[in-house]
Amino acid sequence: MKKRSVVVLVSLLGAAMVLAACGGVAVAADYEEHIVVAIDTKPTNFEPSGNDSSVLNRLVYDELINYNKVTKELEPALAVKWEWVGDEATVLHLDLREGVVFHNGNAFTAADVAYTLSTNVNANIANYYDHCDIQGDYSVNVVLKAPNADFVNLLTNTLYAGVKDKESCEADPDNGSAIGTGPWKLDLEHTIPGDTIELLVNDKYWGAVPTAKRLTLRYIDSASSRLLALQNREVHAMMSVGETDVEAVKADPALEFKSGSGVGPAKYYFLAFNMMNGAAKDNLYLRQAIARAIDNEDVILAVGDEEAEVSDGAMWGYDAPYRASASDFKTDLSYNLDEAKALVEKAKKEAGGALPELHLISNTSKSINMNHCLVIQEACRKIGVNVVIDETDGAGVNAKTKFNAGGYDMIMHNIPLETWPTGVNRLMVKGNGSNNRALLANEDVEKKLFQATASSDPAVRDKLYKEVQVYVHDNAIYVPSYYGSRNGAQLAGVEGIVWANDGYPEFTYATFKK
Repeated sequence: MKKRSVVVLVSLLGAAMVLAACGGVAVAADYEEHIVVAIDTKPTNFEPSGNDSSVLNRLVYDELINYNKVTKELEPALAVKWEWVGDEATVLHLDLREGVVFHNGNAFTAADVAYTLSTNVNANIANYYDHCDIQGDYSVNVVLKAPNADFVNLLTNTLYAGVKDKESCEADPDNGSAIGTGPWKLDLEHTIPGDTIELLVNDKYWGAVPTAKRLTLRYIDSASSRLLALQNREVHAMMSVGETDVEAVKADPALEFKSGSGVGPAKYYFLAFNMMNGAAKDNLYLRQAIARAIDNEDVILAVGDEEAEVSDGAMWGYDAPYRASASDFKTDLSYNLDEAKALVEKAKKEAGGALPELHLISNTSKSINMNHCLVIQEACRKIGVNVVIDETDGAGVNAKTKFNAGGYDMIMHNIPLETWPTGVNRLMVKGNGSNNRALLANEDVEKKLFQATASSDPAVRDKLYKEVQVYVHDNAIYVPSYYGSRNGAQLAGVEGIVWANDGYPEFTYATFKK
């Protein structure tokens, strides 16, 4: 058997947690046994591939491979080794961790991996997974329907691949999937669906066992209500501070404001042109003029995200490899009003007269989106382009951005781009438009993206991905503005929480001194 791309990494974060549990947090008796956290996302069920709750899943389930949001490295989890078999990214060999048990005491084996992947309802896994060839209790080949060099990365996400216990799922179709191997186990008896999730520490966890004994996740929809609960010390930490509450949190000595900036993938905010039936789709100079008229520093100031990072021009994941740089782009689209005005004159000649009025849509029920749109509108006014903001909500945006709809010229939107490069495919491959907000249908772009997905050769992938980024940038199809930050708050003295920029903080090792 020919194997390539062997990856065996030491878990730096796991080692740090062991030190914290054994050294930094020397005496468990000095710490609160019960930690309570206010969350802003409501888990809908206890099926890890279908509940859209990464916060919960990271506590209850283990992924096969861990992505360390701090070191930005892949690390062993339930798989201790992984490698592609042969020259195509179609067969992934996994050596599994021995001695791991589920919360109910059942032993973790390759059969559980095969069951988890075969019953996965998330399209990121289901669209590629074919079957498993089990070679032993702790050895398995994962066989894909089509090559995907980033399938390793997909296995790092518990939303896609949190490992379930095959035996319990088959015995109890309703609640069997609530059993994982993670550091925390669900206390279903005391859980109130849609309100409060109760978890107990897994004393038999294969990794570092948390110091706390009980963890409660309280779903509180309103940011102001979450903050009130924190101020009243009803919770130890909260997700997502409201925009108008940030300064109040920072000024309160009993609280600590936390930003995930730089830790994990960030949500990307951008302007996109409708390339199917938008008024600017055939006028490159007009799109480029608007791109050069927008000062992204003004955008960040308007939306009030102090921890945001200005885009470098590449429509690409914050931590993803194969990123194009300014030296790769053939056209300068950096902020310059004089150049933008010159491009407007070229655009008028291209249009054969006056420029059309452009309609900009966004989910303006969110104030940061509305403020972003207002900056775009004002920037366009300065160069003589009239923009009308069509206010709508999320449902309206989704309805208009389907390939059989349209009816807009530009859209201001955001998307979390993962740490693996194939995450960008959904922005640029023709589909129902739920993520391809530019309604882009370019055969050459799609061909290069699919070729890059199928190749396990880094040099080939680098060339193809950069060509796509340069095309999208130079043609001003997607005009990225900034990487947004995510935040939270905690009581002064709380330790061990990883506040991540993907909006999913990790509460596994949260502690608080009595």
